[in-house]
Amino acid sequence: MCGIVGFNWQDEKLLSKMMAAVKHRGPDESGCYLDERVSLGHQRLKVIDLLTGRQPIHNEDGSIQIVFNGEIYNYLELKASLLQKGHRFYTNSDTEVIVHAYEEYDTGCVNHLEGIFAFAIWDLNQKRLFLARDRLGIKPLYYYIKGNRFVFASEMKAILEYEGVSRNVNLTALNEFFTYRYVPSERTLMENIYKLMPGHILLLKDGKIQTSKYWDLVEDITDEPEEYYVEKLRELLRKSVKQRLMTEVPLGVYLSGGLDSTCVVALMSELTDHIKTFSVGFGAEGEDELEYARFVSRYFGTEHHEFNVGEKDLNLLPEMVWHMDEPIGDAATLPTYVLSRFAKKEVTVVLAGEGGDELFAGYDNYKIMMVGHNLSKLLPSFLNHRLFPVIGSYFPESSNVRRALNLLAARSEAEQYLSVLSLFNEDELRKLGDFKLDSNLNNYFPDDAKLLNKLLYFGIKTWLPNDFFIKADKMTMAHAVEERVPILDHNIAEFAFTIPTRLKLKGLTGKYIFRKAMAGLVPDQIINRRKYGFNVPADYWLRHSLRDTLAQLLHESKHNYYNQEYISNLLDRFQKSRGSYNMNFLNAQKLWSILIFEIWHRLFIENQKASIMRSEFR
Repeated sequence: MCGIVGFNWQDEKLLSKMMAAVKHRGPDESGCYLDERVSLGHQRLKVIDLLTGRQPIHNEDGSIQIVFNGEIYNYLELKASLLQKGHRFYTNSDTEVIVHAYEEYDTGCVNHLEGIFAFAIWDLNQKRLFLARDRLGIKPLYYYIKGNRFVFASEMKAILEYEGVSRNVNLTALNEFFTYRYVPSERTLMENIYKLMPGHILLLKDGKIQTSKYWDLVEDITDEPEEYYVEKLRELLRKSVKQRLMTEVPLGVYLSGGLDSTCVVALMSELTDHIKTFSVGFGAEGEDELEYARFVSRYFGTEHHEFNVGEKDLNLLPEMVWHMDEPIGDAATLPTYVLSRFAKKEVTVVLAGEGGDELFAGYDNYKIMMVGHNLSKLLPSFLNHRLFPVIGSYFPESSNVRRALNLLAARSEAEQYLSVLSLFNEDELRKLGDFKLDSNLNNYFPDDAKLLNKLLYFGIKTWLPNDFFIKADKMTMAHAVEERVPILDHNIAEFAFTIPTRLKLKGLTGKYIFRKAMAGLVPDQIINRRKYGFNVPADYWLRHSLRDTLAQLLHESKHNYYNQEYISNLLDRFQKSRGSYNMNFLNAQKLWSILIFEIWHRLFIENQKASIMRSEFR
């Protein structure tokens, strides 16, 4: 894994500054290419081809130059095919394979690549810059465009080294953030800085950019016996795990004790004898799954490492947000950051188990939505659209009862799902400021798909690349650790959309077919346990160490994007609340999101890195 940067003019000083901004991603080696039309920089973390893989890498005559972040898992097979076609190689790296695949297939080379990638190719003959991002968006790629200036990088902070960037908040993106806790579109919270979307390519020629989609998920349900799907899924999972063991440096696994990460350990144990596992807990401050992780470690005989995250680590929040680049209201970011720093002492590559919930309907959101949607169809319309909103007005804004009534009162599937997953509901957004529920959710609801697959598609296209993958990539690469996610192989994702939905969510049993596929490979105690989730004790921290911190940040805040008095009152009500855990958890998510945004604003908009890094957060 690496960090890549570049722009469409020649400036060695700027290139050096941008490379320094992402050096943490690739501390082992650096390289650059410059001519009068382009500047390309690379920071390398050595994982494959340790001796000859320095970038930029070029073709035989130097007319094609590439900077690449990622891993191409099928590069040996692709290299053999390209050799037969007459291409000559001077390294043993997967990077050079992309160069020759581009020579052979032009921009269609992306369709031949299996792996995780973000890269930029400068084609000297065509005077064209070609950028690409992997199908699911596992690796990040940002770009800035204004006038005739184009700048790109693995991380947004590198782009900000260009003094032409104005540090202004994109208010449309801010509205999206307050709806979802992340920005689901190509926008970022910084004006004129965008994300290249997953499964997309970008061409820059003569100062003009053109983006296009090269891959998508399409529902294509087949009618096969249940055992067919079980066997096929096992086959794909085995292949994916085997591919991701490709490395020349130490490798381990993040083990939560849940089904997905246990699946990865189980399949790894078929291929290697010595596995290092890493788990995180929360001590007395919250509940965790360490006992299950220990059980899995004993069962498969792994070398197990544990680390507790707590209030002692909250002083790392500014550092964490700096590495995150974008504000994400996901408290699991902190333990991922701390655990990665801990794991770096032992390994350079980690496998993680995420993906089963997103592909096979493991989250409660899916169950709530399906039950609510089916119930709404049985009720008379006057109840749904007239009476329920009136009844709901008698309950607190953030109560689960009010959210349930909003679901039943919604007039479309997209509106129903928004009522389930939105951070602030419509009434709360109105009081927060000039905000409303984001309506772009319809863009991620395929018209010709079954409802459950629409929900899964939405999560795969928005939550994964803009929340989870940012968290996974930025928090690991902050410590020069590469994370791989075998369950989220694009071949498995495509296969998941051929499986009948009744085999994903069977009654109220999520991940039904995934559980069946793991039977006999994973202990029954893990397969049959209820979904627990990664419950970071953000509510505890906000009642204790972070209470005064957030209050002080709000007091000192210099912007007026939202009604800060409303947030102060929410914080006060949260401190006094004796509601259910779910109620507190939802309000904790809101307050955590505001906390992270306030820190981010000082770091990235006000450019106050030095002062905010010295702040007391515990």
